[in-house]
Order: sequence, then structure tokens, then C-alpha cells
Amino acid sequence: MARLLYQGHGSLRFVSNEGKVLYLDPFAGGGYDLPADLVLITHEHYDHNQINLVPMKPRTIIIRSKDALINGVYHHFDYCGFHIQAVPAYNANHPRNECVGYLLEVLRTRHLHHRLHADFGQDGYRLCLPAD
Repeated sequence: MARLLYQGHGSLRFVSNEGKVLYLDPFAGGGYDLPADLVLITHEHYDHNQINLVPMKPRTIIIRSKDALINGVYHHFDYCGFHIQAVPAYNANHPRNECVGYLLEVLRTRHLHHRLHADFGQDGYRLCLPAD
């Protein structure tokens, strides 16, 4: 069964039905015991990019905001059974050209993850929608 672990701050871990592991914005909490297939970083602030916490597999894929937003174009990725769409996420403290949110499709459910304190409060903003 797929699992979602909220680790704190902006940090999440998804495990798919197939056992694929995705970490998003590693920084807070525990739960860094499973080797990652995929790591997503929304922006390069220290409290969102601590990939040293994540155990890696030999072929772990790391997608940083600079990989997801290139020349103003938000990209999408299909890795390890996860469909990922980068989306705008910025505010006065997070420049538009350096930060992204991610829309993840997992098990035909979409998860929107923006992690911008000023716009969305300390707990960030997450939205789960059925996929069409």
C-alpha cells in the first residue's frame, strides 16, 4: 500500500505501491531510513535541500528547482511511477526564477506541494485532488 509521511516543515516522504521512495524538501523530522529513488527540491534554502539526510540508491534521481524551471519554462517528469509537474511558487522572499512547487500524481491522486512561508503559513499548502 502507498504511504505518505509528513516529516515536518516542508519535508515529505512518499512510498509507492511498488516500493519506490520519493523525498520532497528533506530537512525536518525523522523517517530518512529508506533509500531514495527520487528526491525533489523546491528551492535552495537550507531548510529545504538537505539531501545529505537521505540515503541514496546507486541511481537516485535528484530534481532541483533549477532542473524543473529552465528559462521560464516549468517542466514535467515521469520517474519511478511518479508523474511530476513543476508549477510556479514564489513570494517576496522566494524569487520566481529560483523556486518551484510540484504537482505530483501518485496512485491517480494529485498532490500539490508549495512551501512558501509568507504566502501559505508555517505548514505550507498541500492539496490532494482525484486525478482525471
